[in-house]
Amino acid sequence: MAVKWSLLHVAVRDAVTQALMPARIHIKRADGTCYLPPAERAERFGKDGAPEVILPDHFRDKLHVCQQVDIRSAHLSTGEAAFPVPAERLTLWVSRGHERKAVRRTFVAKAGQTTHIDVALERVESMQEANWYSGDMHVHFSRFKAADDYILAYLMAAEDLPAVNNMVFKAAGKVEAPQRKMGHEGTHYQLHHDHQIVAGGEEFRDNDLYGHMIAAGISKVIEPISVGEMLGRRENYPLFAQVCDWTHDQGGVAGWAHGAAGIKLHESLPVEAALRKLDFIESIQFNRFVGFYFWYRLLNCGLRLAVTGGSDFPFSANILAPWYPNLGLDRTYVNIGATKKFAYDAYIGGIRRGRTFATNSPLLLFEVNGKGPGATIRLDGRARHVSVFARAVCQHPLDRLEIIVNGAVEHMVDGRGGPREIVCETRLPLPQSSWIAARVRGRIEPEAYGGVAPWNLHAHTSPVYVHRGKDAILQRADATAMADYVRLLQEIYRTRGRFRTDRQRQTLFANLKKAEAFYDRLLRR
Repeated sequence: MAVKWSLLHVAVRDAVTQALMPARIHIKRADGTCYLPPAERAERFGKDGAPEVILPDHFRDKLHVCQQVDIRSAHLSTGEAAFPVPAERLTLWVSRGHERKAVRRTFVAKAGQTTHIDVALERVESMQEANWYSGDMHVHFSRFKAADDYILAYLMAAEDLPAVNNMVFKAAGKVEAPQRKMGHEGTHYQLHHDHQIVAGGEEFRDNDLYGHMIAAGISKVIEPISVGEMLGRRENYPLFAQVCDWTHDQGGVAGWAHGAAGIKLHESLPVEAALRKLDFIESIQFNRFVGFYFWYRLLNCGLRLAVTGGSDFPFSANILAPWYPNLGLDRTYVNIGATKKFAYDAYIGGIRRGRTFATNSPLLLFEVNGKGPGATIRLDGRARHVSVFARAVCQHPLDRLEIIVNGAVEHMVDGRGGPREIVCETRLPLPQSSWIAARVRGRIEPEAYGGVAPWNLHAHTSPVYVHRGKDAILQRADATAMADYVRLLQEIYRTRGRFRTDRQRQTLFANLKKAEAFYDRLLRR
């Protein structure tokens, strides 16, 4: 039986100003399958505009090893478009990042007729008014020419995403997701009311031993991009500690990808952390929070490490397919302070200072004694308590808001009934030096957002560091675990490491010994 067709006209507007705004759309047919309008390959992207409907086929060749990924959403470049749809019962989801309430509309498209759907997206919260700006710290989108920048910038505008750290990487010795420019100079795009920054960065990888790390805010590629036999280089050298130094030499920030939870069982994260080479640990990604693996333990060793979130797009779409959320699902909010306009250097600087929270939807504000994430508070001998404020707000229902002290839940507000806002104001006893952070969780079912699997909601702030007198932050069990882990690494790397010279091997083991000594010193206090 031949398919009968209708025409759908969609207009997405700001609920207050009524101005058109870019957005993401997702359409399901009556049988539960996804529908995407046909793509016109001749359509162009540039400073003069883009197709009304941006489809996966417009940028599939930019997705390198993930070109087969099942992306089920489209993006409206201006917020308004008309396109053919099957004449049947359809459901349309419209969304724009984490600060707007997503809208779902079910309708019957009649053959030979035009259906008009006007959507007004209401704000959940205006984070930029409080100087919080979001970015996706983990993206791999090939940029061969200037038009590729515009494709990515238009996608970012539709996701309400001001910045991306768009990273080159290597697989099997081949450079993937090449960046025609590194850093952010000359890659600022003013689209409609929005300002998008496409910044070239790098994921330096070793699938044999060390894991993956992130370099953001750099101005040139750090060679050789990857090490180890699995990624096309015989030796496991240079070391990640050296890559961190080279990142800092360029004014960038260095962090660990995937929370050291997704590549190998013997990643070297605790070594680089003990050597004070790292600025952050990526801990929200792939529909989960992975900070339990190492981030909490390292904070409990007195180390200062910010939290970040990054989607790993398009790998995230590949792993989570056939979900439809993709670019910018996991992101890092940074408080850049009072400024007239968003600047990428300020964003990177905020990560360096720990003024962050990571999220895959909830928005999370947090203070201890009136100071936000990244701050240090010193208590005198008389102070026995601290005042804590946290507020979580989300377009989806939330389960609970937790106050974390040295990795343990010290206070919890239960979100009975699935509220979209939870507030906590409390005073906590603090008998020892501690790091304090806020964490919020939730869970939504597939029909709420058009996907095929539950969506686990997470947000987590970077800590506020509270010191009592001269006492350091220390949980001895975690220092013991890290010391033992480094000793295990020594045995694994001794047998599995591959080096061209004895000097390379000696440099690695000198770092391992320094890291072991760091954790052992903590245990002698």
